[in-house]
Amino acid sequence: MTNTAPDTKLETELQEVYMQATHWLQDISFLETETQFFRNIIKRYQPPAAVLSRREEFDVNIQAQDTRLAELKTKIPEFMAFLEPFIGDSKKVMNLDFLDRYNALQNELEALFNALQTTKKELFHYTESLMSPVNPSANLNPIR
Repeated sequence: MTNTAPDTKLETELQEVYMQATHWLQDISFLETETQFFRNIIKRYQPPAAVLSRREEFDVNIQAQDTRLAELKTKIPEFMAFLEPFIGDSKKVMNLDFLDRYNALQNELEALFNALQTTKKELFHYTESLMSPVNPSANLNPIR
């Protein structure tokens, strides 16, 4: 009778997925600082009354993104807790729910990253439109 070494490939892959989830939490933290940055920009540049509705759109958009961040901040640790029993217990039966949950979280995080990137671009264009143009030649001092 021969003893065979247990297959650790699945456990290794599950550990990698768990590590990916911890990176997602770091991403969430980064995205939270991004939305705070967005809020600071909006507060800093007061629009004229004619453009006030655009600012309100940003406020609503950023609030919705904050809500999505808060949801992910809860879902990711729940997924990690779901995953933990499978790591180190090769006898525990895993079903497709694992893949569904992983893919849903990954897709949700990716969509949120894309949405925040779009918001950032739009917000920068918005703030540039509020600032008066700078004449670069007016700031040049000839060297004598």
